[in-house]
Amino acid sequence: MPEERWPFINWLIIIGAITAFVFQTISVNERKALLSDKMREYEDRSVEDVAKEFGVEEKRLKEIEQAVEKKQDVINEIIPQVKSADIKEYFIKRAILEEYFVWGKVRPFILNGWDIKGFLGHIWLHGGILHLVGNMLFLWIFGNAVCAKIGNLRYLPIYLGLGLIAGISQLVFSGEGGIGASGAINGVVGMFLVFFPQNEITCYLIFFFPLLIRPYCKELSMSSYWMILFWLAFDIWGMMKGGGRVAYFAHLGGFVGGFCIAVLMLKFKMVTMERYEKSLLQIIDDYINPPKDTFKPQYEGYLGMFQQEFEEQPKPEAANPPELKTLPLAPLIPTEEFIRFACICGKHLKMPKKFAGKTGKCPKCQARVKIPDK
Repeated sequence: MPEERWPFINWLIIIGAITAFVFQTISVNERKALLSDKMREYEDRSVEDVAKEFGVEEKRLKEIEQAVEKKQDVINEIIPQVKSADIKEYFIKRAILEEYFVWGKVRPFILNGWDIKGFLGHIWLHGGILHLVGNMLFLWIFGNAVCAKIGNLRYLPIYLGLGLIAGISQLVFSGEGGIGASGAINGVVGMFLVFFPQNEITCYLIFFFPLLIRPYCKELSMSSYWMILFWLAFDIWGMMKGGGRVAYFAHLGGFVGGFCIAVLMLKFKMVTMERYEKSLLQIIDDYINPPKDTFKPQYEGYLGMFQQEFEEQPKPEAANPPELKTLPLAPLIPTEEFIRFACICGKHLKMPKKFAGKTGKCPKCQARVKIPDK
């Protein structure tokens, strides 16, 4: 039985993400304060010159121009006295400076092409405080359990690997970059689904009504797989709608990666489920291979594991053969209280209390199993 592990690596990752967000915010705010002066510096220069100086690729420049053109009508209504061409050029240059000057120090760590800095750096950056809090909440709920299960030494490289898988999925299927730990965290959620599908999660629903001074708060508990499957369906729906500003392909790529890693860890016995836990693979196996009757699963372990103990029991006195034929089966079934437990292979067993503390062989995997005290 593996010892309980405190998931300190998961806590370090949370602290690291918060620290990175603080430095990111400081850098962006410092550059943003200089944006007005920078705009005056490039006031008389063409868009092409500004783009060339900051190394803006032609494809990205066209995307910025298209984004400004979509807002052209709104801009003309706000500032009608200025020529449309001048307004468009002003906002294109401003968009370039906001992206390449304001975010200049942070930009190398944004997922933007096949650069290792972006692959490893984007999982530590976030688009705002709500983005950070939402991601860290999910990482705290699901990451602590997964980290404690697989161990701290394994958790860190797996978490970074999930971020890499999420980034590759985003670039391959979407072609767009992004920031945020959502892809890696969705991978952790996929691992949680494999290891703890039956665990319950406490949720709070908060409603705001105009006539109530205080918001109405409702606490409820649900199985983790319902919440995870709902979130997965939401990601699939968002991907089919086009994605928008959310990296749905990173979410789904990370989830699939985490799910597969957890399944492989169980298959290769790198992770051991406790007797009071049941993994998704065990649930599926119980569904595909249900017990054929109610008697054999309860007592086959009793008859198989402790055959020697049965042989050592004093034999009853010889009885008349005709009378033996008429004896019912029920008296042969032990009537004392039982201890219910499970082998590491997932086999559920049931033993009389008098065998507490003894060991025997599991009838399924032939491993030595110790009967718990209760």
